[in-house]
Formats: sequence, structure tokens, C-alpha cells
Amino acid sequence: MKLEKGEQKVYFKAGGEWCYVWTPPSFDPTKPAPVLIHHHGARGYVREEESDWLDTDSKTAYLRAAMEDSGCAVAGSHACGDHWGNSCAVEANGALLEYLDGVEGLDTSRLGLMGGGLGGALIWNSVLGPFAGRVKALAVMQAVAHLSTCVREQKFKDVCLKAYGVPEDTPDDEAIARIVDHDPMPRLQALKKGVKLPKVVIYHGARDENIPADTNAKPLAEALRAAGADVTLELFADVEHNTYAMGKPMETRLREFFRVL
Repeated sequence: MKLEKGEQKVYFKAGGEWCYVWTPPSFDPTKPAPVLIHHHGARGYVREEESDWLDTDSKTAYLRAAMEDSGCAVAGSHACGDHWGNSCAVEANGALLEYLDGVEGLDTSRLGLMGGGLGGALIWNSVLGPFAGRVKALAVMQAVAHLSTCVREQKFKDVCLKAYGVPEDTPDDEAIARIVDHDPMPRLQALKKGVKLPKVVIYHGARDENIPADTNAKPLAEALRAAGADVTLELFADVEHNTYAMGKPMETRLREFFRVL
């Protein structure tokens, strides 16, 4: 891939999955830009010449906000679709980063991550896998962080298990045992203090009944702090599972947070 000066959206394949790079208007390949990898949520997609996050104005506004002060390029992978952080998605993410490492004009030593919903599981499985020690800043919104509670609470149990090839009628304890090695929360809670972790911000609706804060956002923040990470947890009192609908207030937060890149 050869990137030109200025704004452009380029689609390509890495690891067998469709991916994209979107550069800001200020992009100059002679002055390498930081990279923000975005992870889509349920039913999200990246296909040839299209992506839900690049084709939906309300979503694009968040990516553009993250770009504005940081000057970052945004990249994303289809990552095996509704993956729930499975091995296929993690491998696709690793392939995307390896590809971006070789693109002139991109500085992957200044790497950010952003995503929500089921994309949260992929974020953490990537941070604990092929992205280990490389991520500088990470923002999650309404993001899954604990697969086992999705099973026990019957919150998307069927689609979560489907992503792992586990029948949806599998008893909870057996299902959890079969996916636990891919569950971010136990792995995050087992981290030793001092392991290199990114600066993290967690945005979550306090009234979210789909991905409850008590079993995802709060223990996620606690686990990361215990490992020594710089973590901010912001719970919005009157917000349900829709921080994506907050508009300008969320755009402002993302713009300011990703300045660190």
C-alpha cells in the first residue's frame, strides 16, 4: 500500500480479512502519523469498499474526533465478524498490525485502540496477545470484558457461544469452561503489577442492562488498576447501552483523550 498526502480511505486485505485505513486531511507520509485501530461491535463489518463505521455519519464523527488533535490515521479489520474476541479475530488483528507496521507514513509505535460492545473482548485479547506492550492509549465504550458473565446472565449467551463453536444449549458451567481461555477478565485479573499496559478510559452507561457495569466496566477498571495501569472509568448516570448516541459530549472526550498519541 502506498498512501498519498491528505485524506483518503483505502481498503485492503490482511490475514484474509477486509481492512481499511483512513487518514486525516493533515496526513503527510513524510511525517509518520500515529495509528488508532478501531474494533466494531455486533453486526459491524468491513467489506470491500465499505464499513459500518466509515459509512454511518454518527459513528464516523467519533473516529474523526479522535483524529482531530492527534493527527492519527484510523484503521480497522472485519476481524471475522461477530467474533466475541475469538482466536480468528485476534489473529486477524495481529495480521492487520503487522501489515500496518510496513506502511510508509504510519507510526505504529504510537498505537491507540478504540471500540465497544463485543469489540471490547477483541481489544483485551489483542492487548494480552499480539499487541502486548505496544498500545499507548485505549478507549472502550459499553464494551464486553467478561464473557463468563454474559453466559451466566443470559446476556447474548447464544451469539457469544456461537462465535466459539459451542452449542447455545450447553449448560452454563460447561460453556464457561470451554471459553474461559478466551475470556479477558480472568486473564486481566491475573496480571502481575508492573506489566506494560496502555492508558485506559472506559465510558459506560450506568443503566446499561445489556452489558452491566457491575460485571464488566467496574471489575475491568479494578483489574487494570491492580496491575498498575492508568485508568479512568466514567459512568453516565442516565445512559443505557447507548454511549454511541451521546454525540458531541463523547466526541469531545475522544478528541481530548487521544491527544496522547
